[in-house]
Amino acid sequence: MKDIFEDIKVDRTISYIVNDKLVYKKEDLFKILFGLLNSYYEEYEIVFDSEVIEIIYKKDSTNNLEYINLESFIRDTIKEYDKELIINNINITNVPNNIVSADVTRISQSNDKIYLNISINENNEKIRYVSAIVEVAKYQKIPVYSQDLKRGTLINESLTQQATNNILNINYKPVDVNLLNSGKYELTKDVKKGEVVNALYLKKIPDIKAGDILSVIIEADGIKVTTFARSMTNGNFGEIISARNTETGIIISGQLVEGPALIIKLGGQEYEKN
Repeated sequence: MKDIFEDIKVDRTISYIVNDKLVYKKEDLFKILFGLLNSYYEEYEIVFDSEVIEIIYKKDSTNNLEYINLESFIRDTIKEYDKELIINNINITNVPNNIVSADVTRISQSNDKIYLNISINENNEKIRYVSAIVEVAKYQKIPVYSQDLKRGTLINESLTQQATNNILNINYKPVDVNLLNSGKYELTKDVKKGEVVNALYLKKIPDIKAGDILSVIIEADGIKVTTFARSMTNGNFGEIISARNTETGIIISGQLVEGPALIIKLGGQEYEKN
């Protein structure tokens, strides 16, 4: 009754709407309403504006909403964050089904875990906030030791092999393979077969050591002067090191080159870069 008379005090059911609407002729509906109204009211008037009356079922507007899948939304977000990441697991709790929209308010990463704060619009009327933890991986081929090795071992590529690892789970400093093959690195600790080659546990063997005698070549305006000096520090070719002249005791600095020799260029000339 309230679908027709909004202010009626006593509501009654006229009929059930099976499809989208009910259609009555004016006379038929009058008979139905007259019997119902006569039971509660002494004075009333029933007036219709048309010969045919349609009672249309008004659907809930929320039924027309398109809902989103939060897990799919998170997967798309991670893909935009880093397309190389592989998702292993998504952990979210207490998430409603009727999500109209979602927006990431914060995203952060710690090793193989990405943390998301998400605001969601539920049924187009209620905003909620949820958190998600996404376990991810990024697989790369990196060098690992092919056998157990002792501290002090000189390392080269023949003692390593390539293995696929999730680099997000590994706390290591990558190694330049070209430098590895130079034979100038030694282990600073014992390692096991399969362990990742970590530059943090490799020590570069110096080309010269403190106390070594070097040839010193001083170049100025096309003139070269040669003398000798004693290195004050360990050094590798290409580096700038200090040495003490063996005759005068004066401390000089120059670029260490193969020989070994120390090149000193005067007059504003630059050292060659190796």
